[in-house]
Amino acid sequence: MTRRPTGPVETLPNPHAERLAPHELQELVSSYYGTKTLWLDKELAASLLALNTGNRPLNRRKIDRLVAQMQSGQFENTGEPIILSAEGVLNDGQHRLQAIIEADATLDLDVRFGIARKVFSKTNTGASRTSSDVLAIRGVAGGSSIAPAVRLLILYRRGLPDSIREFVSNSEVDESYQRWSGFEAVGKQVAGLGFPRGVRSTPLLTTAYMASRTSGKEKLQDWLETLASGVGSGKSDPAYILRERLIRGVDAAIGTRESMVERFAFMILSWNAYSAGVGLTAKDLRWTNVGKQAAAFPKVEGVRLA
Repeated sequence: MTRRPTGPVETLPNPHAERLAPHELQELVSSYYGTKTLWLDKELAASLLALNTGNRPLNRRKIDRLVAQMQSGQFENTGEPIILSAEGVLNDGQHRLQAIIEADATLDLDVRFGIARKVFSKTNTGASRTSSDVLAIRGVAGGSSIAPAVRLLILYRRGLPDSIREFVSNSEVDESYQRWSGFEAVGKQVAGLGFPRGVRSTPLLTTAYMASRTSGKEKLQDWLETLASGVGSGKSDPAYILRERLIRGVDAAIGTRESMVERFAFMILSWNAYSAGVGLTAKDLRWTNVGKQAAAFPKVEGVRLA
């Protein structure tokens, strides 16, 4: 019934996957109990989706994320199967199948046949693994704070503010954490100080990490302590100016991606001035990417990242 891939498909990474024609798939649905690793292309994914007669509505954002992963080559078979019930109804996998169609991809995925339809309500009820979970599994102290800071640094390198809504996979966070040494030490440095609300944040840790990778890194502890205590060298101290600005709040709505980007920009401007020994006024600490005063997102001066 089944046959191995032939021709160009043999160059794909999994030699154990099988290729099926749509009619062969139907035979498996009606008679097979177990799991097979199959090459799923646009045609076969459409055949499987035709069995999606009792699933939840598709999540557009989730599909777009999967399409981006498939097109960039970052999507991998994790062993989580597409599940088909013995009654011929798709129990799980609709988002991956739709993404295969939209990405026009050919991927090896596990497909589980023969599960009872009645267990559908219990399928996929566990929480998704987050990038914080990945770092915790690696044994990283403070992984729940470090993971979003690593993610923000990835987006910074892609180009803020436009990149702020882009997807960053768990594997990207994990690989970047391993490549950018010293994140855990800076995380402990930041965690050791009591920052007021509005100052302690993901942008603070990301900025502090980048500052630790500059020639002015010996000033980082003083900058952080002034942000925490408000005690600086004077009212023009860039760390003091930043602290007062953040306590008052940023212009963008709290909790939005835009507020994170704005807070990040202020922190970078403050650090650049502090490390250069230049004073600031409240009017100096401004950044926007809209209107007549629009400006490029600031860069940390002299940062060295692998």
